Amino acid sequence: MSRELLGLFGFVVICIILAPLYKQTPVYQQPRLKAIDYKTKSQSIKSENPKNIVLLTEKFLPTTFAGSELTAYETIKYMRNRGHNVIIFLKTYEVDEYDGFKIYKYDETDDFCKSSIVNSDVVFYQMGNKSEDFNLIKLRNKKTFVFIHLMDQYGWLLQLKVSFPMVIVYNCHTTQDSILTLYDNMRMIPFVSTDKFKGLRDVTIKKNVVCLINCNKNKGSVIFNELALKMPDVQFLGIKGAYGDQDLIKVPPPNLHYIDTQKDIRTVFKQIGILVMPSKNETWGRTAVEAMAAGVPVIHSEAAGLIESVGGAGILCMRNDIDAWEVAIRKLINDRKYREIIRQNGYARVKELEIEQTRGFQELAMKIEN
Repeated sequence: MSRELLGLFGFVVICIILAPLYKQTPVYQQPRLKAIDYKTKSQSIKSENPKNIVLLTEKFLPTTFAGSELTAYETIKYMRNRGHNVIIFLKTYEVDEYDGFKIYKYDETDDFCKSSIVNSDVVFYQMGNKSEDFNLIKLRNKKTFVFIHLMDQYGWLLQLKVSFPMVIVYNCHTTQDSILTLYDNMRMIPFVSTDKFKGLRDVTIKKNVVCLINCNKNKGSVIFNELALKMPDVQFLGIKGAYGDQDLIKVPPPNLHYIDTQKDIRTVFKQIGILVMPSKNETWGRTAVEAMAAGVPVIHSEAAGLIESVGGAGILCMRNDIDAWEVAIRKLINDRKYREIIRQNGYARVKELEIEQTRGFQELAMKIEN
């Protein structure tokens, strides 16, 4: 046997002898990580630096259950869970309290209103789009967070020079990229409590009813009504919206029905199988996220906010291509395998959004507490 082979043989023998020792050495072991539910954990952490927070907004629950009001509610609820004290001032004032949050009338001449807004540690501002609504804010010297949900909102404010710290909170990439500011800013997508919709998945798979939520023209009422007339063999359900002029067929065909706004949207999802969203303008699609969580496939327009929120998990149709909408609806009704693929894509997208929701809340808390 050659010297080289003897050397190789000796090296192999040494490796065999030492191998068990390496297996017993902790430094080479891959640690097993315990799974952490970051969604639950983040909501149980108490702040070491609690603040007094004032929410200034046009309307609030239970008067209006629209997207910005629901997001504001979930945001202040998260802050309360972290130990912060929150009160609300409204322009449209109807009730004194909601879910333990004290509600007051916004009145510049009222001493309590003025003192609370000027002296609070933090103000969340999503009042109207009038500069005079900012009068009391100008007297502050502490942080104010301005929440932007619409493309045409607060143009005057973003150009306003202020002497106090101001943070712009965008609801999506669309608004953040389109409405520029030199102020400190962040992105926090609208919060949707997705868990409460997941129990509907076994119900929605059995339904073929096509639905539009909020029958105004911006939301796509014209397309929706035309589809109902074009497809008499398919059932359509229109939900009257909480805002905007409702565009309803005066004498609807037998396959089209309208119902009033529902405070609990799950009442609607129990009746439908497909959601259409032919919106002209949209910065986010709260209803789309709820639908995907409930197992309802979403067919949507090219509105930037819908493309961003659905994230490729639905079916995109050009808004004015009525034939494309019909084809998409019939495909979902007649091809169960295809429909299940869309549903599964929706579930995956909802998981991504849940992580992003938690990230946004945590970033907002960090900016408030540090």
